Amino acid sequence: MAESRGLFGDLFGKKKDKEKPKEAAQPTAAETAALKNKREAADAAKKAKSALDAKKAEDAAREAALPKLKVDGAWGAATTAAIQKVLGTKVGGAWINNTDAKALQKKLGVTADGLFGTNSNKALQKYLKVPADGVFGPNSVKALQKALNAGTFFPAPQAKKAPAGKAGI
Repeated sequence: MAESRGLFGDLFGKKKDKEKPKEAAQPTAAETAALKNKREAADAAKKAKSALDAKKAEDAAREAALPKLKVDGAWGAATTAAIQKVLGTKVGGAWINNTDAKALQKKLGVTADGLFGTNSNKALQKYLKVPADGVFGPNSVKALQKALNAGTFFPAPQAKKAPAGKAGI
């Protein structure tokens, strides 16, 4: 038997019985936990990427802020200015002043009296991994200039990494 069509045929479609909406299946506890773990892992990955991007930006800014010194073993105003920038002291002058010396001595872990003598020189030479004879000569200055150029002369402290499996807790 032929199906009856309305006045306009199938132009407006066939009348369908109203279907009852299906009830949404509730996720199991395992599915909920898996989804939570997936979100936490994604959040941890975003934080790690953000930290890495921030570190790269910080390194680039530090690199751009420090002019490249001529590694010639001669101490001059440019070497002094580069040390002062790293120490965060006022920039200027041909040699480090007492304030600069105190800041450097504190970083080296020696008595911070502002008088940069033999013991301070030896500590700085040990830090630069050159023979520590207490006389800061051309070889010591070259090592200092290289460290300043590389951004390794008292770089900003690195953030401690969380133990594996403990991220975001």
